[in-house]
Amino acid sequence: MSSKKNKKLTDAELQYFAENLDEISSPDELSTASGESSSEEDPFHKSGESDESYKPSSSSDEDIQNDNSDTEEEEGNITAENSGEQFEIPAMNGNVIWSLPTKDAHIPRFSIPDEIQCAVDPSITANSTPLEIFNKLFPRSLFIFIAKCTNQRIQMYNRNNKSATLTDAGEIMITLGCSLVMCYNKVPNLRHYWSSHPSLGNKAIKSAISKNRCLFLLSKLYFNDPKKPEGSSKIYYVQELISCFKYTFQKYRSDSSRQSIDESMVGFKGRSSLKQYMPQKPVKRGIKLWCRCDAKTGYTYDTNVYCGKEDVERCGTLGETVVKKLCETIRNPNVVLAFDRFFTSVHLMDYLQYPAVGTAILTRKDMPKKFKEKRKMNRGECEFLTNQSSSLATRWQDTKEVIVLSNCHSTVMTSVKRKDKSGKKVDVPCPTAIAFYNEIMGGVDLADQMSGVYNLDRKSCKWWKKKI
Repeated sequence: MSSKKNKKLTDAELQYFAENLDEISSPDELSTASGESSSEEDPFHKSGESDESYKPSSSSDEDIQNDNSDTEEEEGNITAENSGEQFEIPAMNGNVIWSLPTKDAHIPRFSIPDEIQCAVDPSITANSTPLEIFNKLFPRSLFIFIAKCTNQRIQMYNRNNKSATLTDAGEIMITLGCSLVMCYNKVPNLRHYWSSHPSLGNKAIKSAISKNRCLFLLSKLYFNDPKKPEGSSKIYYVQELISCFKYTFQKYRSDSSRQSIDESMVGFKGRSSLKQYMPQKPVKRGIKLWCRCDAKTGYTYDTNVYCGKEDVERCGTLGETVVKKLCETIRNPNVVLAFDRFFTSVHLMDYLQYPAVGTAILTRKDMPKKFKEKRKMNRGECEFLTNQSSSLATRWQDTKEVIVLSNCHSTVMTSVKRKDKSGKKVDVPCPTAIAFYNEIMGGVDLADQMSGVYNLDRKSCKWWKKKI
């Protein structure tokens, strides 16, 4: 492309171009029809430039925008596998234009799928015992692998003139089973489970394994080869364990049609490069997990450990990358997702291949400038804006202002119960996008609530053994 600057069009050229846009077949036609001959000052055809340096646009300004966005999509695409197929999330182009929805109705890009009951594997029936269901999610092959890794650690221990007995899969199952009992039957110290005092000792644990053997196996327990290879992941010691759970949890239950994506914190105060500090969370210090869960039951379909700033260059925000990676394992295309403002962006809503809704931050890129204008609104008032990708931005006034982005909702209103100043519950108008978001967003919080009941907190120098 030539480095010379093009001369601006005259008023006559601009007027003719606007009136006869459909009839212009070449750039030279503009100057000829407007009464001026082609010369070296022609902005579309300078000497020394080929005709390919300018390509006439189609018959509308909207097509011009689409051509520009297609070019930018080819320059920086992200590809991801989705049920055997690949979908593309183009890089951000910054050409988002917001406008008021049509008077009739806004037609979203996706429709919300019908809610269906999740199906479980045929091998699990109503007559299945808890142990049989446990063996499905925690297969025996997993305990054989753990026993193999633990034996490698015991062999390293025996090199220092020790003679500890190797273990097997059955003994590992007993040890981990005792750990599950310890989760809900809590005593001040682990040794108290073998106490002869009736208020401390646990008969089931004492009859299953001796104190010294259980404490020894817990100290030598490993879930991967004890010798960590160079260049391996930060989560090397739990990588195989997480992969097994992700496989079995997805295998024995179908995808729910309502799912939520959020972050979860596993409490840990020791030394680890994975430890995060989040003062606004109930668990302020710990290891962060990204989870995709059933919105109704909290059943976890997929989870990834946040390892901090990675060496791999990512395209887009961290939230977009997390959602994209969690969506790669979705098997049911008829699913709608909900996530909070950390993940939500205009770019994600425009190119995500699933129906989604999420709260948003006004300062994020490509958000509507009109929403940034401070305007006092009464409770229940709302505003809608839509862009060229049929994504809907909603601003609604509750106790505070709420901003929501959606690619599967229209401007239809509903009502929600709120308390007025006297404490009486009244109906307040509310957009369906916000009401739907509040309905399906709590899946990860529900999963945290249920797993927190079985939390075993014991001291350990190894972060992956502390909260396993």
